[in-house]
Amino acid sequence: MKSNIGTKPYTLTKSKVISGLQCHKKLWLDTNNPIKQELHIFYIGNRFGEFARTHYGTGVDLTGNLDATSAAAETQVAINNPLISIIYEAAFLYNDTLVRADVLRRNPEGWEMIEVKSSTSLKEEHIKDASVQAYVAKGSGLKLNKIQIAHINNTFVYQGKGDYAKLITEVDITSEVTKKIDSVSQWISELKPFATFGADIPEVAMGPQCTEPYNCPHQNHCSAPLPKLAEVPISILPNSGAALAKSWATKKIYDLRDLPESALPNPKHKIIQLAHKSGSTWISPEIKSQVNNFEWPRYFMDFETAQQGVPLLAGTKAYDALPFQWSIHRWDNSDQILNVDDGLGYLKFYDPNMDREFLETLLSAVGTKGPIFVHNASFERSKLRALVKRPTCTDLHVPVEALIARIIDTLDIARDGFYSPVMMGSYSLKDIVKAIPTTVDYSSSNGLSGGGDAQIAWFKCTDPSISSSEKLDWENKLKHYCAQDTLAMYDFIKYIAES
Repeated sequence: MKSNIGTKPYTLTKSKVISGLQCHKKLWLDTNNPIKQELHIFYIGNRFGEFARTHYGTGVDLTGNLDATSAAAETQVAINNPLISIIYEAAFLYNDTLVRADVLRRNPEGWEMIEVKSSTSLKEEHIKDASVQAYVAKGSGLKLNKIQIAHINNTFVYQGKGDYAKLITEVDITSEVTKKIDSVSQWISELKPFATFGADIPEVAMGPQCTEPYNCPHQNHCSAPLPKLAEVPISILPNSGAALAKSWATKKIYDLRDLPESALPNPKHKIIQLAHKSGSTWISPEIKSQVNNFEWPRYFMDFETAQQGVPLLAGTKAYDALPFQWSIHRWDNSDQILNVDDGLGYLKFYDPNMDREFLETLLSAVGTKGPIFVHNASFERSKLRALVKRPTCTDLHVPVEALIARIIDTLDIARDGFYSPVMMGSYSLKDIVKAIPTTVDYSSSNGLSGGGDAQIAWFKCTDPSISSSEKLDWENKLKHYCAQDTLAMYDFIKYIAES
């Protein structure tokens, strides 16, 4: 929700009401200490919203008017004009609350409100969201007789040629909203004190509301004052750590190093505990032997993918993970020293032939022999098998399966034979590199810290308004980021072999 800067003619917005219903403290923090987030899911939603404005046709679009009073006045002018049947981002002010409706569509009895959601199904929070919208719009005098949620049809497969006729699914929620709308005024009265700048912060303990229905960005703030009961919490143990920590908390034992050995029947957990007790790195002799027996050349591979929301590539669905980048480092012998710029790569944001190009260039880069190291290999395997099922790629099935058969998962190698106390229970590549000699520096990736950021870059680079210089800048950032992952795997395998 966007609003004007300066004195506002309202205290709450729809978004703030929904925030406050999740947690009063979250609403207070959103008001007094807001965190600007840039998540790839926002980009999916924005692009789907842009698509919806083309789907519902020509109308008055108030998206660019961020002044609440002005936008509300323009909305009323449009409503009163019988020649206007569609309004986008209509603004309504009522009971100290501002809402902006995604789509208003005129019908013979009045108006229909359509709220656009980039999810693939109707959710309970959508009904609360629409109830706030409807309450404020009706309170402003709108003759509203129908409310719908428009969401992504997850069965829709884009066939190309701009045919998105069945991408949107509409669900009539008028009756559900009617049941809730009388509660909205109570919500507003309850929440306004927490949406006032400078008000006293409410005391709310952390709990399920920190992640449901949305992940709260303020969790670090809320957890900071909590007492640190352990330097090495039991909860860092993979899989069962949280349950084990809860069980031993009743006995006033919080630190993994204080657990009796009998409490850890899992041999891997005992190794982790011993590493933290001794402060030393553990490497299995069997893993070292296994690594040294791999043939040459050795390859290190990483993919980046994007969930499109509005699919661009024919044969794909909205939330298919579209592979758009790969990085490869090739290691020919133990004397060869690799650097981040020594790798090969493929990067294309959108092209009708990119699925086949992705596979053909990858197959060429890795040849026909030698192990291919991948971290968390199930991801890359699934993407390769999905690609080869596409009509343009089915003839590549045999070489792709041969490539998959050569994949070695460095995540399995780490879990089976490597642990350092600095990893704090995590086997992510970014935590492994903290424990080994490496030139990899993820802080040098220009703001790209993970797959979500890579997806944001994809959205930026598939925006028709992007300049060629900005696109080139993102390409360079992505190439460096992805190459760091493959180099990190090389550094890890090299370290194991030489230890």
